[in-house]
Amino acid sequence: MGREKGEAAANRSKSRASSSSLAASLVSSSSAAVTVGFGGYIGSSRFDTDNTTAFLDIDGEVAQQLKRIGRKDPTTKLKALQTLSALFKEKSGKELVLIIPQWGYEYKKLLLDYNREVRRATNETMTNLVTAVGRDLAPYLKSLMGPWWFSQFDSVPEVSSAAKRSLEAAFPAQEKRLDALILCTSEIFMYLEENLKHTPQSISSDKVTAFDELEEMHQQVISSSLLALATLIDVLVCMQSERPGFENITSEPKHASKARETAISFGEKLFSTQKYFLDFLKSKTPAIRSATYSALKSFIKNIPDAFNEGNMKTLAAAILGAFQEKDPTCHSSMWDAILLFSKRFPDSWTSFNVQKTAINRLWHFLRNGCFGSQQVSYPALVILLEILPPKAISGEKFFIDFFQNLWDGRNPSNATNPDRLAFFYALKECFLWGLCNASRICDDSDSTHHFQVSLVDNILVKLLWQEYLFSVTLKNQYGVISEAPGNSLEHGNLPFHHKAVEPLKIKYSRSYFQELGKCIVEILSGVYLLKHDLLSTFSVVFKENCLRMFQPMGNTESTTENVEQVIKFLSLLEKHSVRKGENWPLVYIVGPMLAKSFPLIRSLDTPDGVRLLSVAVSLFGPQKIVQELHIYNESYPDHEDKELQPELFMQVFKGTFVPWCLLEYNSSTSARLDLLLALLNDEYFSAQWQMILSYAINQEKSQSEPGPQDVHYLDLLAMLLEKARTEIAKRKMNNDLIHQFWSTPDEWQHELLESAAVAVACSPSPHVSSAQFLCAVLGGSSKDNFGGSTNFNVENESSINKIEAAQFALKVLGGSFFCLNTVSNEIELVSGILTLVFIIGWENSLDTLEEDVLNDDLKEKIKGRLRFDESLNGFCSKMNDEFWKSLGIDNRKRLGSNLVHFIRSVIFKEDKLGANKITALCFSWVLEVLEYFSTPKGLVNLHTGAVAVDIHATGNLKFVSLVDKLILKIGINRVIAGCVENSLSPPLKETTKEEITSRAWLAAEILCTWKWPGGSAVASFLPLLSAGCRSGNYPLQESLLDSIFNILLDGALVHGESGTQSSFNLWPAFGDELEKVEEPFLRALLSLLVNMFKENIWEGDKAIRLFDLLTHKLFIGEAVNQNCLKILPAIVSVLVRPLCLRSIESEESSSDSQVASLGEKRMQDTVKEWLRRILSFPPLVTWQTGQDMEEWFQLVIVCYPLSAMNDTKSLKLVREISPEERILILDVFRKQRLGVSALVASNQLPLFRILLSKLMVLSVGYCWTEFTEEDWEFFFSNLRSWIQSAVVIMEEVTENVNDLITNSSTSENFHVLKNLKKIVLIPDPYPITVAINALASFSLFCATMELQQPADDTPLITERWDSTRDRILEGILRLFFCTGIAESIASSYSVEAASIVAATRFNNPYFWELVALNVVKSSQHARDRAVKSVEFWGLSKGPISSLYTILFSSTPFPPLQFATYVILSTAPISQLAILEEDATCSLDGETSGDRSSGDLELSSERNIHLKEELSLMIEKLPDEAFEVDLISQERVNVFLAWSLLLSHLWSLSSSSSAREQLVQYVQDSANSLILDCLFQHIPLELCLAHNLKKKDLELPADISEAASAVKTAITTGSLLFSIETLWPIEPKKMTSLAGALFGLMLRILPAYVRGWFTDLRDRTTSSLIESFTRTWCSPPLIVNELSQIKKANFADENFSVSVSKSANEVVATYMKDETGMDLVIRLPPSYPLRPVDVECMRSLGISEVKQRKWLMSMMLFVRNQNGALAEAIQTWKSNFDKEFEGVEECPICYSVIHTTNHSLPRLACRTCKHKFHSACLYKWFSTSHKSSCPLCQSPF
Repeated sequence: MGREKGEAAANRSKSRASSSSLAASLVSSSSAAVTVGFGGYIGSSRFDTDNTTAFLDIDGEVAQQLKRIGRKDPTTKLKALQTLSALFKEKSGKELVLIIPQWGYEYKKLLLDYNREVRRATNETMTNLVTAVGRDLAPYLKSLMGPWWFSQFDSVPEVSSAAKRSLEAAFPAQEKRLDALILCTSEIFMYLEENLKHTPQSISSDKVTAFDELEEMHQQVISSSLLALATLIDVLVCMQSERPGFENITSEPKHASKARETAISFGEKLFSTQKYFLDFLKSKTPAIRSATYSALKSFIKNIPDAFNEGNMKTLAAAILGAFQEKDPTCHSSMWDAILLFSKRFPDSWTSFNVQKTAINRLWHFLRNGCFGSQQVSYPALVILLEILPPKAISGEKFFIDFFQNLWDGRNPSNATNPDRLAFFYALKECFLWGLCNASRICDDSDSTHHFQVSLVDNILVKLLWQEYLFSVTLKNQYGVISEAPGNSLEHGNLPFHHKAVEPLKIKYSRSYFQELGKCIVEILSGVYLLKHDLLSTFSVVFKENCLRMFQPMGNTESTTENVEQVIKFLSLLEKHSVRKGENWPLVYIVGPMLAKSFPLIRSLDTPDGVRLLSVAVSLFGPQKIVQELHIYNESYPDHEDKELQPELFMQVFKGTFVPWCLLEYNSSTSARLDLLLALLNDEYFSAQWQMILSYAINQEKSQSEPGPQDVHYLDLLAMLLEKARTEIAKRKMNNDLIHQFWSTPDEWQHELLESAAVAVACSPSPHVSSAQFLCAVLGGSSKDNFGGSTNFNVENESSINKIEAAQFALKVLGGSFFCLNTVSNEIELVSGILTLVFIIGWENSLDTLEEDVLNDDLKEKIKGRLRFDESLNGFCSKMNDEFWKSLGIDNRKRLGSNLVHFIRSVIFKEDKLGANKITALCFSWVLEVLEYFSTPKGLVNLHTGAVAVDIHATGNLKFVSLVDKLILKIGINRVIAGCVENSLSPPLKETTKEEITSRAWLAAEILCTWKWPGGSAVASFLPLLSAGCRSGNYPLQESLLDSIFNILLDGALVHGESGTQSSFNLWPAFGDELEKVEEPFLRALLSLLVNMFKENIWEGDKAIRLFDLLTHKLFIGEAVNQNCLKILPAIVSVLVRPLCLRSIESEESSSDSQVASLGEKRMQDTVKEWLRRILSFPPLVTWQTGQDMEEWFQLVIVCYPLSAMNDTKSLKLVREISPEERILILDVFRKQRLGVSALVASNQLPLFRILLSKLMVLSVGYCWTEFTEEDWEFFFSNLRSWIQSAVVIMEEVTENVNDLITNSSTSENFHVLKNLKKIVLIPDPYPITVAINALASFSLFCATMELQQPADDTPLITERWDSTRDRILEGILRLFFCTGIAESIASSYSVEAASIVAATRFNNPYFWELVALNVVKSSQHARDRAVKSVEFWGLSKGPISSLYTILFSSTPFPPLQFATYVILSTAPISQLAILEEDATCSLDGETSGDRSSGDLELSSERNIHLKEELSLMIEKLPDEAFEVDLISQERVNVFLAWSLLLSHLWSLSSSSSAREQLVQYVQDSANSLILDCLFQHIPLELCLAHNLKKKDLELPADISEAASAVKTAITTGSLLFSIETLWPIEPKKMTSLAGALFGLMLRILPAYVRGWFTDLRDRTTSSLIESFTRTWCSPPLIVNELSQIKKANFADENFSVSVSKSANEVVATYMKDETGMDLVIRLPPSYPLRPVDVECMRSLGISEVKQRKWLMSMMLFVRNQNGALAEAIQTWKSNFDKEFEGVEECPICYSVIHTTNHSLPRLACRTCKHKFHSACLYKWFSTSHKSSCPLCQSPF
């Protein structure tokens, strides 16, 4: 026995080695095989072993994850599988091979898991494992292959796909996969057999799994196992070419035969043990039944021996009776099994009761529409008929029942189009199969013929044809189409054995009848090919039905519908049969019907009958139809069986059809004319057309002249022509031009038509129908006409009514206006006719507007014209784009020119109507012209240039207003530039120079007009001109702009007036200074230049050319052109800036550097010449009136423009000048200095001071390094003098305002406001103008000093003049305070008074901008002196009040507002501007020691008050602020107030009591509505949508603004960056400020914001706010908090802090003696909206009560801290220190140090002696409503 065991063991060992080596050859190579299993598992069984050393090398993490996948929770499984998958990718095959046994055990369990995601992840993990292991998988392949193959057929596609990928990863080649299956055949069959034995209870060993889940798992296992079994048998047993999935294998595998035997053996065993799978066929689960059919099909195909006499009856009844299957998902596999079984075992149909078990179930299956599997089941029916044994069916009855049940299941109302197509195709194929194979079920030829006739009669005729023809007419009372079970006309004649029943309510679709008709035609075609005689049955019924339709019956509507169905059927016959060359439809069906019906159709003359005949002629041809009608047989009986001859056809046409079709008017007239057109033959068209014309014209002439006639043959001809024209157009559109006369309209022209038209036109009283005839002859109202060539002249001397004649002419013209194409070369004629049409209509509309000033006679005359106007409007409505395009460009241009000249004359000459009325009327006329003939792109443009008039003409304002309206409506390119916007077509021709000049004059006229009703040059015209220039044709636009410039320049030179008398040109645009230019041409020229360069339409090279042009015009020979000299400074001031910009850009671009240097050199040379010229002049102090020194000085000065630097807003000079130029400027400056002393300069003429002040700007900007002591003295002395003069003026104004307001009462409001306007008005503008230049000089000096690094030998420049500089700044600050005090005083009187004062700043905006600029740059020392001097002044309002008045002004001036904010938010004024004086004093010192009075201590917590201006917006913010406009001034003021408060809080020390009390004030008193207002500006929805998308997407603009502002405010602690760019107020800038405010609040007042957030009740809003904060605010805040904590100095022997930035945690450790604790502070992701979490990780020697108390105290400190967390932690540490020092804690808050104001318990109870925090006690008293001690309840 021992030997036997040994041999058996040896054999098993050899076998295993052999199979392992074979398996290893199948798998892709990797590491060597290791056969030891993990955990003692191999496959699904466990074995014990003593060899445990092999487990030591297994990775611990892999082992842990393998344990986790065995847990019940699917989420744990998924995470473990994902981790394992990642580990398998990282580790080597040698490491992973150790875990394959354990993995195989878990793998089998996981494949049966209920969760599909677990199964999918299992297969993906398997993919990574086999990829890493490779060939080392071989020893374990047999244990894995069963579940592996099973998983390929999982019911979830994602799972099965993942399983297939894993198998392909292990065996990339098909041959390898097949070899693997052959190798593991027995193991796979055993695994599948084990699966098929499962019950729901045995699926899982888990006792808590729900039974429904177990059932679903069981169903999935059974269905997948059956499919795996079927496929496995197909793969192993089938022939090589039939293997599913292995078709590409070219050779037979090595062990295929053995595997085939094994598969057959296992298959027969399984088939027997599983009771032929019949129990699975009874399953309630469709997936199991479908898989069972597939398994049965595989057994039938591959193991037919399993079906024997013992089980055949049972299996035949089960398989052939499977038609009771109702689930459509099972039908495909069901049909495969039935058809294959019937083919393989045909005798099985006789082994059971086939009628009861199979046939009846088949009828039920068909009647129910195959239960939804039409596209699967219908194609299988004809195959079923083919394989059915004849002895199994009952002959004719079987087929009749088959088709009847098939028909009943058609579902015409709800079937989809593919289902319907499948039904009709199956019906046709089965019907034709029945006809062709009738002999199989019939004994002889007679019975076969009878059977075929019966099928045609009962199925084709009584089912299909009756359904097609009559079902459409049976509508019941519910409006649905009813299905009649028999003949619609005779309900008693029912087919087959059906009884009369109520009609079924069925809704049919159009496509259903279309497919039904097509099916009938295809069946008829098949019947014809099979046996011609069988068509007679259908032909007889078809003929009878049509005859019955033509009989006079009551229901005309149903007859029409039946005829329509027949017409559609004829079309189907023609489409599906005639086009194939078959003639049977005409010979057997249509011909006999028409031959029988034609006499009835002709005699009754019904529209339906005629229409049917017309359609038949159109489809089958006129000659064939006439031949079938046998009409010629009446006269020529010998030709009955011969082909119809042409002459006979023409005789029938002339003798029968022409008289009949041109019969009297009735309802069938239109149909008869259609028939007449259909009978026209290409070969005989000319003769036929002459027959028609001759008959109609002769009949018209033969009628008597007097009285109305019954028949107007000309009307019939007109109708015929219109029908022919419509048919021609339709055929052209469809490219259906088979017949020549349809493609050649000239064929329709005939001399008879022309003669008839002439006769009608010469008639003295033409009939209304005559106009229709003429319209038809002339060509109609469409371009596709065959008339229009008729040319005749009519002279009518009769005195008929002119209005009637005009009506007749207009009607003819309206019906034939396309005939104008034939005379389009006669431009004057065509344009004249159309011009008159428009003008008549416009005059009528003009007369209507004037009728209120007309007498009664004229009004009556107008009414007569208005009647004609109705016809005119009808005519105009017919003129479409196609008509205008056909006229030609010359006609359209002439017509446009005529109409525009008419409009121009009206607008200039009409004076009865008002300007607005006539402008609006002419505007509508021009739009009407454009609508009628300029709509197509690129066709015609309104040549508005033709209406240009002299600028001094009367009516100019009306004309310009009209042009402005047109520009706004149709675009400036069409009105001014002469081109169509967005036109892709080329221009019609080159624009002439005259056209460009006329259009340029129009633009120049608009610019010179400057303002007109409804618009102005600057506001409306110039922006549109710029936009048009950017989008139009560049060469054309350039030529037009040059023409406009030349016109304006010539006009300005003629009128020669000086330019603006403004201050130095500080900014690129002139702005309001253009309004001061009175001369129209110069003002228009300057506005054009400013706009062109501002919009970058013209650039530096254009400026160079214009500069050269102007310099050439400056001299006439040797003499100076004085007019040019006067206008040149203003023009050069605009040109010089783009010249400078061009120079700067060219330095960066080497390609343009040479051109730019040449242009710059020419300019420098010219300017140097001008400098030398003014240097040759005597000093300005000697200037006298009449000299041109002023113009030359102005010209030189404007060549050196200033600009503001973006970062500092300081001024800088734009141009870079040469040393020679700098020397010349310095020489000019010193010449003026030497010419007059500083002492007498102020006494000179104002013009001298203006020019000298401008010269100083240049000098200090360019030559300050060469200034001597004398130069600086001269410079500063004049600056102080000029600025002081302005200060004196402003102080005088302020004092006068103070006196006026303080001495007035509200009852004197009118006089006070009137006097106030006089006081604030500065009569002499020269001091302010000089002060502007002085401020510019000073600002330029300060900016230069800041940027310049002084050399060692020149440090005295700034030191020497520091005091002077401060004095000047003090004067500028006094100007600043003056305007604020004046407005503050005025505001105390009324808002209107304050607005009057504030509005004066806009009179001198440059002055106040420069004041604001210098105020921002002022020193603290200067500000302090200015404040004290203003306080010493003693007016009714002080400096702080003035600042708030400017900041919150009702008429805001942005530069001053920003300067005010800077002053208020910085020292020293910020210390005085936020709090009231008493509060400020109380915050200056610290309280120390215990107070003897409790009342005093309590009051100290409440004695802080904001300034009233701030309090109104922070503490007393009204709820209406939430509802105002988002960019309203009220909301801006609120934001500014909060900005000041937050900036002040930021400036205070974190440890100061002042900050603590101010924070407490905000916490208690500030209205949190501000936070709601902030989030009205931040688009939270967009933020959430962006967070849900990919992070790399670009942020929307609003979110980007808010997010950037939040981050900047948090990191810098400043709002200045947002305030600086706030003006002008825009939604985008308000969003930025709102974000910055929210960010700074989060950093300074986190507890305040958290309290507001906690109180939100709208969960959606709070969620959006939290999402925004978590995404954009919390990250920088957390980083900042952790950084501060890390930097904080907590270090001592008792306390330590560690920070974890990755976990956002802080660990605070406090150790004292032998006690201590560790607290972990965790910052939430949405910090600080969510509170900080505090947890005690470790405590030592501390009671649980004290531990909870200390933990609570830390939590209160960090959550109530309005500031950094580092401060809260420091306070908590101090609290511990105090407690260990013996300081008694407050019994209310259980803390030594108060969590909010950080005070100590000082207020002691006189009875119990316990001490309390004053804030705690105050809150206790407030909430309890009593003043007793909280502990002993004694009075406190």
